Amino acid sequence: MKMRKEKDALGEVEVPAECYGGSFYTRAKANFQISGLQAYWSFAEAICNIKMAAARINPIEKKIRDAILKAGEEFLAGKFDFDLDAYQAGAGTPFNMHLNEILANRAAEILDGKKGEYKFVHPNDHVNMSQSSNDVIPTAIRLAAINDLAKLSQALKNLIKSFEKKEKALMKVMKCGRTHLQDAVPISLGQEFGGYKEALISCEKQIQNAREDLLELGIGGTAIGSGINTPKDFSKKMCSELSKVYAVKLRPAKNLFQKTNSMNSFLHLSSTMRSLAVELLRISNDLRMMASGPVAGFNELILPEVEPGSSIMPGKVNPSIPECMSMICIQVIGLDLSISLACQQGQFELNWHTPLIMTDLLHQIEILGNGMKMFGELCIDGIKANEKEMFKKLNASTCFATAYAPKIGYKEVARIVKESLEKGIPFNEVFKA
Repeated sequence: MKMRKEKDALGEVEVPAECYGGSFYTRAKANFQISGLQAYWSFAEAICNIKMAAARINPIEKKIRDAILKAGEEFLAGKFDFDLDAYQAGAGTPFNMHLNEILANRAAEILDGKKGEYKFVHPNDHVNMSQSSNDVIPTAIRLAAINDLAKLSQALKNLIKSFEKKEKALMKVMKCGRTHLQDAVPISLGQEFGGYKEALISCEKQIQNAREDLLELGIGGTAIGSGINTPKDFSKKMCSELSKVYAVKLRPAKNLFQKTNSMNSFLHLSSTMRSLAVELLRISNDLRMMASGPVAGFNELILPEVEPGSSIMPGKVNPSIPECMSMICIQVIGLDLSISLACQQGQFELNWHTPLIMTDLLHQIEILGNGMKMFGELCIDGIKANEKEMFKKLNASTCFATAYAPKIGYKEVARIVKESLEKGIPFNEVFKA
């Protein structure tokens, strides 16, 4: 492979001649061969949008600005690799420098220069002007999360509509309500699905509240929040530029120091992902139990059949979609703990766990969004009620007992319930006798 030589603060580095990354990228690529996981595209896209916004604002020559912007457009079109490992040096400096080097080297070519020379466009002096990894990376996470939440929010809204349709369709289908997994009082299947719907609506509100906090950016704080090396009103102008790109109203942080050292906004969002996952896990488990059987279980719901259930038991069909949803939810809950620990790990003026926070937060959003789409379309929309089985169980149960307590007293009803269970006779028959 043909190589070129670049120099940095640590000495000389050999870089593949055709690579748009430079010495920083090459060192990071060699150092951090950890997982094979790469940054989410929405995050890489956000860094590039930040670089392009800064180029429009910073006091640089027009030809350099235009070259950086053209290089940025090419990056957004997918013409360059952004392939550093997700697990890397703290604060995401390799991510930031990789973009700086890509844009600088491509801009140099546009200006008839060569990759690695940096005499036309420099990664630090031009592309990274008025910025630091310490404000670029958290800002990019915010922008990526805002972008990715749009898909998740739509999936959640669609899932809520799916439950709402089932609520209305099944409102008159009566069944035995259960508490402690024991017969309790009558409930309609529609009321049960209505409860699930309202739980998801509550989650949607929590997510929107967390999203609101993401709109406040720390860009312009540079290294520690003091804004060193930035021109006047840089933060305000950056928010204005990025607002146009993302079609949302972004605003500068009230305190740039806080936005540099505190990752609480991401913890807040992650906690809403966890809450949503907990609700979806609970609902998935209920559906699995109600669909259990078809002979030895509850057999109250008939779930859509999406695949054969066994490699050894012919004809067996499993609740595959709720099972997958359950695994997604457990992963999201685990990722929330990882994000919680990462947010706690910052010291003094910087939290340097941002690569981990980015990876886990965007993974939460991705798998929950895709999971809810699957859950709604392949499970909830096609659910059918086994009305005959539910009616049979309801009539054979003690669910009606509670309604008689105010009329004949708790003690007398308890005696009738006991007799009903001992004799194996429906409660209503014993009561009438």
